[in-house]
Amino acid sequence: MSYCLLTPLTKLAVAYFLKYVLLRSWVNGHENQPREKGVFFLSRITYWWFSRVVAVGQRRPLQLEDLSPVSEEDSAKHVCSTFQQHWKGQEEAAGKDENADGAEAEGLLFAGSVHQGFRLLHALWLTFSPSLLQVGLLRLLTDLLELLAPLALRWIILFIENQAVYDWQGRTYMLALVGIVVCQSLVEQLCEKHSGMTEAKVQVALTGMLYRKLSCVSSHSHHQGAGVAAHLSGDIERVAGLVGTLPLLLSCPLRVALCLGLLWRELGPAALVGLTGLLLLIPLNSAAERRASQLKRSQMTVREDREALLTEMLAEIKMLKQLAWEAWFQDRVTAARERELETLSILGYLTAFLMLSRVCEPFLVCLSSLGAFVLMHDGNVLTAAQVFTSIWLLRLLRPPLFHLPNLSPILTQAKHSLCHLESIFCTETTDLDCCHPGTTSDGAELSLSSSCLTEALYRSSQDDQLSEIKVEMDRASTSGSGADMRGYLRAFGWGWAGLALAAQLGLVLVSVGQDALLGLWTSDAKEVQGLEGWTELRDSRLSLYAVLGLLQAILVCGAAHFLTQGSLRAAGGLHSGLLSDVLHLPLHFFRNTPPQSVLQSFTRDMYVIEHQVPERLHVWAHSQLEMCAVVFLISVITPVFILAAGPLLILLVWVQSQYTFVLRRMKCLEIASHLSVKALFREMPRDENGDAVNSADFSYQDRSDHHQTLHDHLVCHFNKIIMASWVSLRLDAILWVLVFLVTVILMDSADTVDSGIVGLALLYTLRMRGVFHQCRKASADVHDCMLSVRKVAEYSNLEKEAPWVLPCRVPPGWPQRGEIEFRNVETKCPDGHLPALRGLSFHIQRGEKVAVLSRERAGMEALVSCLLRTLEDVSGTLLIDGVDVACLGLQDLRRRINVIPQAPVVFSGSLRANLDPARMLPDAQVWWALDLCHLKETVQVLPGQLLHPMQDGAASLSQGEKRLLCVARALLRGSSVLLVEEPLASVEPEAECLVQQVIHTEFSECTVLTLTQNLHTVMDEHRVLVLDMGRVVDFDTASNVFQRNVALTPRAQTDALKGTQP
Repeated sequence: MSYCLLTPLTKLAVAYFLKYVLLRSWVNGHENQPREKGVFFLSRITYWWFSRVVAVGQRRPLQLEDLSPVSEEDSAKHVCSTFQQHWKGQEEAAGKDENADGAEAEGLLFAGSVHQGFRLLHALWLTFSPSLLQVGLLRLLTDLLELLAPLALRWIILFIENQAVYDWQGRTYMLALVGIVVCQSLVEQLCEKHSGMTEAKVQVALTGMLYRKLSCVSSHSHHQGAGVAAHLSGDIERVAGLVGTLPLLLSCPLRVALCLGLLWRELGPAALVGLTGLLLLIPLNSAAERRASQLKRSQMTVREDREALLTEMLAEIKMLKQLAWEAWFQDRVTAARERELETLSILGYLTAFLMLSRVCEPFLVCLSSLGAFVLMHDGNVLTAAQVFTSIWLLRLLRPPLFHLPNLSPILTQAKHSLCHLESIFCTETTDLDCCHPGTTSDGAELSLSSSCLTEALYRSSQDDQLSEIKVEMDRASTSGSGADMRGYLRAFGWGWAGLALAAQLGLVLVSVGQDALLGLWTSDAKEVQGLEGWTELRDSRLSLYAVLGLLQAILVCGAAHFLTQGSLRAAGGLHSGLLSDVLHLPLHFFRNTPPQSVLQSFTRDMYVIEHQVPERLHVWAHSQLEMCAVVFLISVITPVFILAAGPLLILLVWVQSQYTFVLRRMKCLEIASHLSVKALFREMPRDENGDAVNSADFSYQDRSDHHQTLHDHLVCHFNKIIMASWVSLRLDAILWVLVFLVTVILMDSADTVDSGIVGLALLYTLRMRGVFHQCRKASADVHDCMLSVRKVAEYSNLEKEAPWVLPCRVPPGWPQRGEIEFRNVETKCPDGHLPALRGLSFHIQRGEKVAVLSRERAGMEALVSCLLRTLEDVSGTLLIDGVDVACLGLQDLRRRINVIPQAPVVFSGSLRANLDPARMLPDAQVWWALDLCHLKETVQVLPGQLLHPMQDGAASLSQGEKRLLCVARALLRGSSVLLVEEPLASVEPEAECLVQQVIHTEFSECTVLTLTQNLHTVMDEHRVLVLDMGRVVDFDTASNVFQRNVALTPRAQTDALKGTQP
């Protein structure tokens, strides 16, 4: 009878499942865009409907059309319009309050302080109150479910301690534990999803309002809109962060109270001892974090000095190479880098203390709580249920206790940001000069948190990340990431890496040993007879537990020391290698590469290598070792688990690989959308006259382009949140299976396995969830960090210029005569298309003064490049005093040819360093050169004289004086070959006359080549070399050249210039 009833019911259930679950999921999965709403409940809570996006991301780069759209009520247009309506209501209410009776307003206590920032907060509450309430309730439910896990663990241990038969009661406990774990995962992911989405919608609403406000500013301030938006983005993020912060105000105290209540039930007053220990550690950690923040600020100051030097180096790289002063700048940057590494070294010791506190806190709390419990009364005997339930509760107690002190500065910063944004939205006109980050409407300066300081530099260059991620998509392979990691470990030092890994392994084994000792203690306590035996067992176990804690502290200090020393070695070595590689690059690389791109490698990429790579490698290694230890421990306790461990770990690796690959492609889309939002503020709406749009005429309904941009960014962020939930639930599903299998095995062997061993196995099984997610995040973080290592290493693979110094060197006095001969020299323009010199052949005699005339600037630049070998793609032969310059080291050549550039270059540093950076000459000789160049009196009145700092482009000197300083530099270097480029129009004529006078008198024995396009300056030269399209047109005296080429005469040039004037 029952079979007859079950068969049709089974068929009906299968049909329903096929029709409504699989078919509906398949249909939704094959639509153009998968939607969350309208899918089956099971598909919604497991994010099965999102699998199509993941599948598309595995096959090809994601497009915006591939992503899942948000609902209409979550769209950017709806969010912005709703917030605008509520904000208008607040403005109208504020207007009524201002017109109210003044006496009534004065009667309100602290009226001004209450209303400051309150209207903006109230408008946000009216707009997002349903979502905020939902997030708060989900956060509370998540905390409650976390507290149910140790209770279920306690029930199972007590069940096994009582040696009950594995009947319905045991199955009930098993299913309860699995059900709690499943519900906790589902609710937590739902909470994270709603919290992240609500925070994104708050950002969209505030960004839309800011866009509306900045669109209405005056036209003379319009160009500042993008900068103001970047400054206020920090305020917007802090206000949006309240979505996740405010629920903690209720969640953390409630969680602490419930944990203490449960601990009191297990340990009695001894629970307060552990709580006291945690409370005492909080101010110590806060003080260490504050000191770390101060060190990071000082390091950023030193970093700014180094960045200024690097910026100057890249801007003046052409002159550095012409003067062969690369080594001088390399030493200056290296000195600044060493000061930076000293700060990093001190910061490493603080990091060691924080690591010691973080790792040893659980041990100290357990030792104090359990030790106090057994020492309070000789009759207090620890049981497995007490030990492992208390361990779990103490670990749940730690996060809220450390969150609560940090809430106050976070809320203070959010309050200032609310006031700042409200002051901007309320005012009729916006003073863009006052919109600075970190300031409030009352002028109070905001104190940046440690996390903000840590990420400030890393996030300042997000525009450059998009191109890097696209490049990574083209190169994505596991071998590339492995090669990058090997390169970093070589710089880290294999010895330091081995010691750090050994210390990490020791830490994991000691941690497992501590928990295993507690489990064995409870097992041995059952067999002890009499008070004396129990006291002896108690003292021995407590002593051994303390010894393990001491060993743990030693290993933590060792691991921190090894990590600090290796990371400093890697940071110093990679920076030195990068600096050397960049300085050895040919000049055409810098012509074709933006300086900012190179600077990013020295700043953002080196920041990642210094701070994030060591930390994330440490977390990754620790999580991998911890996962292996957990699997090994469970396999030892329940050998049958080995059969399931292999397939589950393979599945774990597969899910992780799919997540990492698709997430990188989704991150590319998100950054692109973020750049589009930033571009909005550079393209504000203007009327046909270019003036600002009137505030009354601006309407969200009339402007839909910015809505679409904000909506696209919201969609990308929504899909990134769903992607994180998708992979987290699949990792959690592996955990569900693990918990089910381990619990079934342990319950089935309850009569043969001790309760302490059961508690230990279940404790580590439940910890697998945190280990899984830590491994996932650490693997993705390490892969992202390796991109910076790869970018730095790529410079070593680029083509370098010729060696600076060769073993076969020229005599010290070379060139003595200064004879220059070109034999069929041909080279291309810097852009590499048309030839700049075509079969150039001529001979310049010793001490001859030659003017080089050319209509094309590229021809003269190519001539200088050939002489100094800054352009290597040259055919033919170039001889100086009969020596082929191609056979010389670059610095041997460039140090013996002087150049007076068209734009005088003065480097930062002292005036003396600009003349003799190596300090090889006495001061008297430097003053002699300044006197010959008519600069002695000018320098004598400067503060510091020769040591006067030439910062900010040497504002104390005019352009003419800077050109004379370049002539003095050439005098001190001494050479028989001088190249003089035509001066800029900003050079004073009187100063240029002095320059020519010094050249004619002090360089009379030298070969001088004057490169000019001005025919009036060539009459005093011995000969004139005329170039046209890279060829020699004429090479003779000025009179003969002008006689043969009437169009080249100075009068013809003057008439031509007059004819072009209106």
